[in-house]
Amino acid sequence: MSFYKYQPYICPVESAYVWRNAELARTDILVATPDHPERENLLAYRTLLRDWPKQNDDGEYINGFPTTRPVIGE
Repeated sequence: MSFYKYQPYICPVESAYVWRNAELARTDILVATPDHPERENLLAYRTLLRDWPKQNDDGEYINGFPTTRPVIGE
């Protein structure tokens, strides 16, 4: 007898939003520190995260979604 472990399907779009929200939560405390050495890079990174994924007027994803993700320092 074998057991099947149920794993719910998460579509790529939902998975991207989960990752993005986790990154925003992870960097919250870092940007709250005014003298953090990477604060400016983190603020720019968080802006990229908020703008990702983005859709055009036709509802198509732009800015490389879902194959690319924002990176700190871009």
